[in-house]
Amino acid sequence: MPTRYIYSFSEPINPEELHELLQETSWAGGRGPLDLQQMLDHSQITLGVWHEERLIAFARVITDDRYRALIDDIVVASAYRGQGIASHMLEKMLKRIEHVEQIMLDCDAELTDFYRRFGFDEKGGASMIKSGARRQ
Repeated sequence: MPTRYIYSFSEPINPEELHELLQETSWAGGRGPLDLQQMLDHSQITLGVWHEERLIAFARVITDDRYRALIDDIVVASAYRGQGIASHMLEKMLKRIEHVEQIMLDCDAELTDFYRRFGFDEKGGASMIKSGARRQ
């Protein structure tokens, strides 16, 4: 019998569980539960994936719901990778924001082929970033 995962845009994300999941990343492991709660409170769309009672994957969207959307913080627990969970998450998120004019995301170079399968292209020109306050 195939493993059953629960994908939900409406189920609340527990910041402690998200903190534990993000510890597996190189880019978000330093985020604390209080800051994650603030992030969750201000993210327009969040998608969690659960196996039994455990949060095993997460992603979010920041958007004006018309012209721009940024898909961010896509993470799947290492024990669950390679099962198509990230693909299912991306399909669900793209369907949810298909009316938005431009959908963006940032990724490491080794993930560009994965995102190309969903219609993303590398953007020409410079990608720029200004780091703001860093919380510990």
